[in-house]
Amino acid sequence: MDESKTKVYRSYDLMILDALFVKYGVSKYYIRKCLAGNANGTKPDSIRKDYQLLEKAVKDAIAGFLK
Repeated sequence: MDESKTKVYRSYDLMILDALFVKYGVSKYYIRKCLAGNANGTKPDSIRKDYQLLEKAVKDAIAGFLK
């Protein structure tokens, strides 16, 4: 094992996590688990899809603000 590499931890937007928490009524831990791909089913797929939509909307809003 190459010791020079370190593990990269994924961080998620807390505002988006809060929105998904309110919408789905599940724990933030479960939402993070879904986003990491550790949970299977229809609800985790919906959570992943909604997170991607919200993340894109936030990035577009920031890009529009900077123009």
